Amino acid sequence: MIAGKWRLAMGSLALLAIGVPIAARSQDREPVSRSLSVAADAMRWQRQTPNLPIMIGELWGNRQADGGFGELVRLPPGFDSRLHAHSGDFHGVLVKGVWIHEGPGGEGRDKRLLPGSYVRQAGGEMHIDRCVSEEPCVLFLFQYARADIIWPDGDGRAAERSAP
Repeated sequence: MIAGKWRLAMGSLALLAIGVPIAARSQDREPVSRSLSVAADAMRWQRQTPNLPIMIGELWGNRQADGGFGELVRLPPGFDSRLHAHSGDFHGVLVKGVWIHEGPGGEGRDKRLLPGSYVRQAGGEMHIDRCVSEEPCVLFLFQYARADIIWPDGDGRAAERSAP
């Protein structure tokens, strides 16, 4: 009986001798953060879709699914999107360049947006985006809904959808 208690005590002591240093090492590690920072020179740019000259740098989220995503969008100088819409609202802030964001009735056609300007585009509403500077336009874009492009039919209403 004493030998059994002795073995139990020695086994417990051995577990403590091994477990305490392991626990101490795991507490020394930096906690995993949910925050994110991406240096400008580390941004991975990719073509948004093969038939458009738009480049995107994905920051977070999944642009192919609802739930929200953030990205940088780079439009080449002289870019004109043509009339289009998106299923969901988007929020955009111009970081670089000069941007024109024209509404469905032509509103904003002559308003040159400079860095720091903000646009909220309602989902389903036709609009045109232009980069009118000699340098590329870079926008920060946030959207709750998946990314898509809705091209108008002959009457200017939403018709064909494509996922960029």
